[in-house]
Amino acid sequence: MSKVSGPIRVKPEEFTRARVLKGLSQRELAHAVDYSIAYVSQLERGFRNPSPQAAQQFCHVLDKPFDALFYLVNVYKSKHEQTGGAEHDH
Repeated sequence: MSKVSGPIRVKPEEFTRARVLKGLSQRELAHAVDYSIAYVSQLERGFRNPSPQAAQQFCHVLDKPFDALFYLVNVYKSKHEQTGGAEHDH
């Protein structure tokens, strides 16, 4: 894994479209990846984001590449972010 990768975010519309095009209900998809229906529903509504393992399973079952369903949020922290330069409220 790369050190520049960050949290995984779902593309809710694309995720739902992929499931529908595959002919699966939320229940069927949940069963295929061994996650709850509530979890699948939360992903489709953008209320939840998957773990790397879950994302991999969904891509496999939906036969889609990672980039079609998810994206990475790159998190860069400056070494100087927490040192000096912060102004204080008076």
